[in-house]
Amino acid sequence: MIRYILAIVLLLPVYAYSNVELSNNKLTGSVLDLEKGTPLPGVSVFIPELQKGTVTNKDGSYTLEHLPEGKLTIQFSFIGYESIIETKQIETTNNVLNVGLRFTSVTTQDVVVSGGFPSAQHENSIKISVLNKNKLEQLVYPSIGEKLSTIPGVDIISRSPGISTPVIRGLSLNNIVFLNNGVRLENFQFSTDHPFLINGQGADHVEVIKGPASLLYGSDAMGGVINILREKPAPANTTQADISSEYHSVSQGQNYNVGVKSSSNNWFWMLRANQQSHKDYKDGNGDFVPNSRFNSKGLQLGLGMIKDYGSFKVYYDYLQPQLGMTNGESLEVVSSGKRKNHYWFQDLTQHLISSRNRLFLGNYKLELNAAYQFNNRQLKGDPNSTFFRLVDMDLKTLTYDSKLYFPTGENTEFLIGLQGMHQSNKNQEAPNRIVPNSKIDDFSLFTLLKKEVHHVDFQIGLRYDHRSLYVPEQETGGHSHGEPEEEHEEEHHEEEGEHHEEEMVHINRRFDNFNASLGATFHVSESLLMRTNFATGYRVPNLAELSQHGLHGNRFEEGNTSLDPQKSLEADLGVHYHTHDHNIDFSLFYNKVYDFIYLSPTTELAPEGDGFVYAYNQQDAKLYGGEVSINIVPVSFLKVHTDYSMVIAKQDLGGRLPFIPQHKLNTSLKFFCKGNKSFQDPFISIGWKYALEQNRPAQFETNTSAYHLFNVQAGTSFKIGKVNTSFFAGVSNLFDKVYTDHLSSLKPLGFYNPGRSINVKLAFKL
Repeated sequence: MIRYILAIVLLLPVYAYSNVELSNNKLTGSVLDLEKGTPLPGVSVFIPELQKGTVTNKDGSYTLEHLPEGKLTIQFSFIGYESIIETKQIETTNNVLNVGLRFTSVTTQDVVVSGGFPSAQHENSIKISVLNKNKLEQLVYPSIGEKLSTIPGVDIISRSPGISTPVIRGLSLNNIVFLNNGVRLENFQFSTDHPFLINGQGADHVEVIKGPASLLYGSDAMGGVINILREKPAPANTTQADISSEYHSVSQGQNYNVGVKSSSNNWFWMLRANQQSHKDYKDGNGDFVPNSRFNSKGLQLGLGMIKDYGSFKVYYDYLQPQLGMTNGESLEVVSSGKRKNHYWFQDLTQHLISSRNRLFLGNYKLELNAAYQFNNRQLKGDPNSTFFRLVDMDLKTLTYDSKLYFPTGENTEFLIGLQGMHQSNKNQEAPNRIVPNSKIDDFSLFTLLKKEVHHVDFQIGLRYDHRSLYVPEQETGGHSHGEPEEEHEEEHHEEEGEHHEEEMVHINRRFDNFNASLGATFHVSESLLMRTNFATGYRVPNLAELSQHGLHGNRFEEGNTSLDPQKSLEADLGVHYHTHDHNIDFSLFYNKVYDFIYLSPTTELAPEGDGFVYAYNQQDAKLYGGEVSINIVPVSFLKVHTDYSMVIAKQDLGGRLPFIPQHKLNTSLKFFCKGNKSFQDPFISIGWKYALEQNRPAQFETNTSAYHLFNVQAGTSFKIGKVNTSFFAGVSNLFDKVYTDHLSSLKPLGFYNPGRSINVKLAFKL
């Protein structure tokens, strides 16, 4: 009942201001080169809260029309210049904002939205790492997971280039939250074989929160959050189109992507379609890794309306990947080096429709969002057997959230919000069940305050969460990677008195939790800032951990219906220093996790298969480590980058946590060549990655040797007629190194990571 009452309270301002007279509020100004004093044409002027923008004309001036009254954040960005983020109080009269941009040789701050308020990176007490659009376009990798792994402190658990799961500071799977344009993804993410279904094509940028973010995102965000933000609409009164093609030699992979978008003063629409097709990849020995092939197709639509009183947007995402499964059964039937999926593959379908709206009601701002996801997951085995479709599950998820931003002073932000989710899982007619039929309902309330006091930005928040989880009485199910028993074999066993009584499961539990966060950013000088943050996080046990009773792969796993939620307390300390030709980021963290859920063998013999029963247990644990990243431009034509990340994870009784990445050092030299009228911004980059030995594996893992890889990449932009064209070419694993990363889930099967790959990308923009 409380959710409905609060929803009505939050909607009252809509009626209170329904008769406000609308006017065409404008923001005008000019953008100059701060050192030369000359106008800068082509500068992007963008308001994240409205998803509305324009570019400066030949004399550096700009105009944005039909803006709401109130406080808005405006970002000015231009390649080669330091981005400027300004806060402007828009009034009914003409509003003027002139800015100057300073030339810089290193990456500058971006506007980030995942921290609760649209703000400059340097104003957040939590570090939000960003992969911007330019970086995403230059990283020619088959998957978004490989691009994410270029961020210090972020790794991927990989079964193939098509199946990867992010790891943030040692936590993964249900311990992190993945957002698609602000919408929480629900994709059965409790297993390394079940990747988040996300389409990275056309993304504007990616934001990564490293550390507990349960205050803003609830259960599962105890390890961090990854938010892929959709591309910006076209500048007002323009139409844009683009098409790109990629080739990856290690899997003979082909990626195609085409998009078109258009905007007027009040409306925008966008359309994007893409397709991927990859054969089995080759390792450093030149051997195929059987059934590592993957194919996918996707579609993205967007429609929005921007008025004086707010913005209203609807998005639709469709993704259908087919992911080959390299396992013991597929090795017997799959012909290596092929492209099509015929045997042992996941056939997945994801539909996501979302509505994201923001109303400006006098000095109040009200955000109203809702989304519906339909996810169908099928595992298909051998088409020549009795059971080809081994798993068939439908996951339906409705999420909603609302935030009310209160009128505050220039240096203060305050909001209250609510979030909720209704989810149902249903197994269709297939012999294996990974998790049972179930229903989950979430509801939460939270508040967040941000205030600047004498060059210190404080941020404090509090949140309450409630989850009810219901599993009606039903037979437990496992998920074997072998063929199910034939029906006549079951009848034969029953006739001989070998029938085993089925185990039943029934769960009806409620979980309540409070989370808090306190952080501060100290602006010691214009170039130096320090961050400190203390935050709690939590995670409710997932369905597999609560209900499993049967084979999962080749191991008999036993769930525990009495598991408690995981809880954590993390302390972070960060230092950032920057000038126009270098920057340094240094971060340390200590994360104490209470009741960490893990799987361990018992002394009970498994009723099916070989060996013993593996049961879910809990134990306190701790994770600690940090990252350092350095960018230096010693001369105008050279940028030197190096970063190092490490995480150590221990159980309090002496064991180690699973999926903890190797400590890694990355170094690159990027040379900028002198362009001309034909070729613009040419560059060549040489990179070296060194992964240290992982000699502290978890219970089911083995040591992993150190390895080092070399990469090289080059690119340039040019024009073909009036078409802006960019070309990127590179070689990853240049010396065809035979290696295994510690987070490769193919390591137990004796397969290596991908060998040398020549990667090429050609893109056209109209």
